[in-house]
Amino acid sequence: MNFSYDTYIVLDVPSPIKDRILDIRKHHKDTLRASLPVEITVAGSSGVGVIEPGQDKDFVFDTLTEIATKTRPIAASFSDVFRFPGSEVFVLTLKEEERFRDLHQEIMNSGIQFKANPFPYKPHCTLRSRSPITDQEEKEIMKTKIRDKFIMDTLSVYMVDKIPINRLFTVKLTGEK
Repeated sequence: MNFSYDTYIVLDVPSPIKDRILDIRKHHKDTLRASLPVEITVAGSSGVGVIEPGQDKDFVFDTLTEIATKTRPIAASFSDVFRFPGSEVFVLTLKEEERFRDLHQEIMNSGIQFKANPFPYKPHCTLRSRSPITDQEEKEIMKTKIRDKFIMDTLSVYMVDKIPINRLFTVKLTGEK
């Protein structure tokens, strides 16, 4: 197996926060987004691109396992909703981004090869990406608040080859740093 389709490295958002985000996606009739995992991408959507095809899966998974054994779970909470400029993509930002940025940097420097990506790394969780959006829908989604704290301890690799997406690999963060 190689990474012949777009493949992302993510942190899975745990329940009950995951369930609340899925409810928001369904409420906004974003059926595609509602069928996708609730996650914060650490490699693939910004910063570095998706995993470069043709790499050895064992190297990628072993490298991620090594990183996970050195990385402690991440305490997180969401901040405000942000609309990516020039798009109809609405996301929840994070109150504290440093640990996500550190993990992104470590994965980027790990030896795993990635496609280029023109966007700087911005950790986020997508709420809605369906078009078009009415003024009323925009006002409503911009008011979304999820302030609960949660622990992110699961690193996964997803390949977008079909819906539902194929989870290829998962590992727990268990480290001390």
